[in-house]
Amino acid sequence: MIRIKARALRIMPVNVIWFAGKPQKWQCLSSYYKQSAYCGSVAGYYREAFYTKVIDISAPVDAFASGFDSNTAYEIRRAIKDGVTTAIETNLESFVNFYNLFAQTKQLPGLGSNFTSYKSRLVITKAIYNEQDVVMHAYIIDVNLKRVRLLYSASLFRNEQSTQMKAIVGRANRMLHFEDMCLFKKQGYDVYDLGGYAYNTGNEALKRINQFKDSFGGELIQESDYLPMPAKVLSFFNKVFKA
Repeated sequence: MIRIKARALRIMPVNVIWFAGKPQKWQCLSSYYKQSAYCGSVAGYYREAFYTKVIDISAPVDAFASGFDSNTAYEIRRAIKDGVTTAIETNLESFVNFYNLFAQTKQLPGLGSNFTSYKSRLVITKAIYNEQDVVMHAYIIDVNLKRVRLLYSASLFRNEQSTQMKAIVGRANRMLHFEDMCLFKKQGYDVYDLGGYAYNTGNEALKRINQFKDSFGGELIQESDYLPMPAKVLSFFNKVFKA
């Protein structure tokens, strides 16, 4: 379980609790539970089903890599031939700047103080091509549960006009996911969480994201997000803390 102190409306302190069991009733005014293993109703909370794809990285690398579809396996091999390399990014500000530039191109909100609250629980990785950072991933890590969860992914894809460069960045992203799995496996983690899945969506953009995640195999699981009462602020909390 991970507990992070954050703020709603920039002023109201709340606890964001990840990967817990059944929420505590007495916390219903101040705590938001993300991806709880419990799926029942709890007084004082509004429950939303949360789906995600997880990959068992405790298995041998060949075993979980065999779940990749043929195109993904090819793209990873091609990225290696392209000369893409990977590394850990230790400068949090570099990731924030990289992500916020990416977010502008997609009309997404940028990262603020709530993200920096995760600093002690974050691992950031990157793919590099021609000495340029082209993809970055930010993960939240739970050492006790041996679980890593993708929080944010950003790339230069939308900033590049070259079709060839777009292809290279796309391959680099797949390669970075694979290298991240191998990295976290070496560090003793068992579960690689791809960060959510738009179950039964009709949105074409979300379908494409689902297809990307499906290409790595894994298992689709259902967990729960528990949002604190009163009901009038539920939708706001979900927007603020959805990751």
